Amino acid sequence: MQSMALTFHPKSLNKMSVYVRTLTINDIDKIIELENACFPEAERATPAKFRYRLHVCGELSHGLFTLSKPHPDTPKGVSDFQPKEILIAMISATKTTSPVITEASMRIPHDLLEKYGAEKSTVTLAVAQPQASESQNTPPTTSTQPGADSQASTTTTAESSETAKKTVQESTPAVEGHVEHGETVCLHSLCVDPTYRNNGYSQVLLKDFCQRMKDAGLSKRIALICRKETTGVYTKSQLFRYKGNSSVTHGGVSWVDMVYEYTTPPKGRGAAARA
Repeated sequence: MQSMALTFHPKSLNKMSVYVRTLTINDIDKIIELENACFPEAERATPAKFRYRLHVCGELSHGLFTLSKPHPDTPKGVSDFQPKEILIAMISATKTTSPVITEASMRIPHDLLEKYGAEKSTVTLAVAQPQASESQNTPPTTSTQPGADSQASTTTTAESSETAKKTVQESTPAVEGHVEHGETVCLHSLCVDPTYRNNGYSQVLLKDFCQRMKDAGLSKRIALICRKETTGVYTKSQLFRYKGNSSVTHGGVSWVDMVYEYTTPPKGRGAAARA
């Protein structure tokens, strides 16, 4: 996916012109400052993760910007004023082969930790988690369905073989970090500067991002995790659906999976190797 052109939203709320563009490594200071302002320390992405994502898949990190204005008391006609970009909101993302966010998808690949300034000793390789059961795939306000243990009373030899294969697969460490040929876009961070909240900017950026990912035709879905009490931020877009409890334990918090399913990539598309 190529870097996108600027997208202006002149009719945005509060009559403030904003625009969306891809983030670059030149924005790293603004990105870290915004992340720190929006998340508790245990839940923040590290500077190393942002450097990794911007270098490997920068086209998946988007920012919502506005431009600074001169002080109201500044005399008209002053020509030396240079407006500066203000990062209002941002999205940081990668791609994976899993249909939902996993611990592995949030990491920097182990062999690239030193390159992007992360400590190897702080990372523990985890095994892939089994898929969530069907009973989890209901909204928080809906009771779960009873188990179907009676259906498992008989097991054929073929089924036993398939179960064995699945067990081996689940004990294999998952691919870490960005997977270029992955068909799931992992939305790791959506945050809005506290100064600009309650103006609809999260929806402006989220919907813009989702439309671009869908139009690109290079993925099937967008997945994210959030706290159960904040699912409304994503259901408000009328795109994301609640998928149950997440296996991710990032920051020692209980998360839920939210997924926006949209399309199937075109047949014959080449599958590039992970950078």
